[in-house]
Amino acid sequence: MTDSLLRLEIDALISEFAWRIDQGDPETAADLFTEDGWYGRETGERSIGRSEIRAAYARRKGREGTAGIRTSRHLFTNLRLHEVSDAAARGSCILLLFAADGPPPHPARPLLVQDYEDAYRRVDGQWFFASRSARKIFVAENFVPVLPLGASG
Repeated sequence: MTDSLLRLEIDALISEFAWRIDQGDPETAADLFTEDGWYGRETGERSIGRSEIRAAYARRKGREGTAGIRTSRHLFTNLRLHEVSDAAARGSCILLLFAADGPPPHPARPLLVQDYEDAYRRVDGQWFFASRSARKIFVAENFVPVLPLGASG
């Protein structure tokens, strides 16, 4: 596999992840992880496996009952790949998040900038996240986490 093809495929995976959260069905973001994949934060919260990741997004969606509609745009950029093989790779990227409760439009104020460290695994010709680890870099004063990773239901 050429480096440019790998980069396009990983970039498509990251873009699909953002689209599913922002405009699709967020619970299906779990399907972009390997069966044993995990999603975590620098503070130690971690959801392991598709079912736990799906449950975290279901809890995020469940809060809409009290907060109303959640509008978000996850903008991932600066993809950098390393430790690449035909079946696995590691990479990093940056998230710029705009999010607010309620229907759009909203003021354009960044809510969060995070660094992501990812591990990718190729299964049956398709790339998946084996892990995603997020670390906050810039946080708006009004930032409140809405994805309860590692929470138990």
